[in-house]
Amino acid sequence: MFNFMSATLDKLFDYDNFRTFLQDYFVEQKRLHTVFSHRFFAAKAGFSSSSYCLNVIRGRFNLTPKSVDKMAQTMDLDHRQKAYFAALVQYNQAKRSEEREFAWNQILQIRTQNEFTHLSNNQKDYFSKWYYPVLRELAVHPNWDGDITRLARLVDPSISTEDARVGITNLESWGLIKKREDGKFEATSLMLDASGVAPMDLRQIRREYVQHGIGALETKNPFERFGTFTTLAMSEASYDYAVRVLEEARQKIIARASDDAIIDKVYEMMIMTYPMSRPMKNEAGK
Repeated sequence: MFNFMSATLDKLFDYDNFRTFLQDYFVEQKRLHTVFSHRFFAAKAGFSSSSYCLNVIRGRFNLTPKSVDKMAQTMDLDHRQKAYFAALVQYNQAKRSEEREFAWNQILQIRTQNEFTHLSNNQKDYFSKWYYPVLRELAVHPNWDGDITRLARLVDPSISTEDARVGITNLESWGLIKKREDGKFEATSLMLDASGVAPMDLRQIRREYVQHGIGALETKNPFERFGTFTTLAMSEASYDYAVRVLEEARQKIIARASDDAIIDKVYEMMIMTYPMSRPMKNEAGK
């Protein structure tokens, strides 16, 4: 790994051609570091040919998954950057339209993730009330006229006008919404990510959302809510597969929702898969 600063890496998610990205990266590193060269990079990455990278950039060679891993490690890409780089390679090198479409969907999903604002522990109070995330989405809706009482009634189940007023004040002070010159509110980021918040601070709001979900299944009309329950006996490998499929579906839904031009309601989406038995050991392993 180089541990070199790179403005090109910071702009990786803007590229739609990995060869152009590599060209710009190499030009930048040569300008910043006299020791840098195609030969130097190839040696660090473990490529047998000193001209391998140059041939890739010029389109003479394609990258294999193993070569992608080597390049990503040498450039010190983080997990999301590596996933994007790999998807970009797949997209540019795909020979079939369905492969190209699949790769492009991955690119769009990762770009959407990159637009998330990562909440810190300093903003953990955002999750202290179940209705704060709902208020944030409602407050930036173009059809809200600033009437706090109306806003409180839009939340389902409704909250008090005072709770809504305090919520809007807090959201603004936390920098999660901001007021425009015309008096309307706008979001400071497309979506929020709680990966930086301590799990203990999320426990209560998760419980409340599960409880609200149970209530919705019991009281809402079927066309207003969705719930499905399936008990399965499966291996650990099948469970891992299920998690991958569910996560892929979640990311696709997030990407689709982020492109909505007209928002009708605020929804909470929960996808849960969990064990309801202990492992079944065979006779030899009991």
